[in-house]
Amino acid sequence: MAHGPISVIAFFMYLTVSSGSPLVQTIVPTSEHSGQSWRYVFEKPSDNWFESDFDDSSWNHGLGGFGKYETPNAIIGTDWKTSDIWIRRTFTLSDLPKNPSLRIHHDEDAQIYLNGFLIAEVRGYSTNYVTVEMDESAVKNLRTGSNVLAVHCHQTWGGQCIDV
Repeated sequence: MAHGPISVIAFFMYLTVSSGSPLVQTIVPTSEHSGQSWRYVFEKPSDNWFESDFDDSSWNHGLGGFGKYETPNAIIGTDWKTSDIWIRRTFTLSDLPKNPSLRIHHDEDAQIYLNGFLIAEVRGYSTNYVTVEMDESAVKNLRTGSNVLAVHCHQTWGGQCIDV
């Protein structure tokens, strides 16, 4: 599934309030306001790196977002200057959110996996965080208990960042 430019991801739940306006609730935060803990590597890992049961204990540990500090509007917690990065993060849900979305800031192309399944691909770059709706096939991969978000981002030129 292809989407427009994007750069950081977070899960959101939308609730309708009496005014008719949606209420957005952060379920799993991005590093937009506070650095979030991730595992990462700069060299291509084994082919099953995005699977839920993949052992990433030997990977580096760092705070998101990842990228070059001079990238405009990017929130950088860990310096990333290679052409590729692979990042993983585990989170726990006690309840499944209604109408979840992804929040992402990216520069450049990224593939996003949830519990071992590709749920989004983004091309190009975004200049700020954007929200992307998750389609039904992506939502069905979200579960109560432990979940794994895995992201690969590829950079060719200019600024660079990824946060999910």
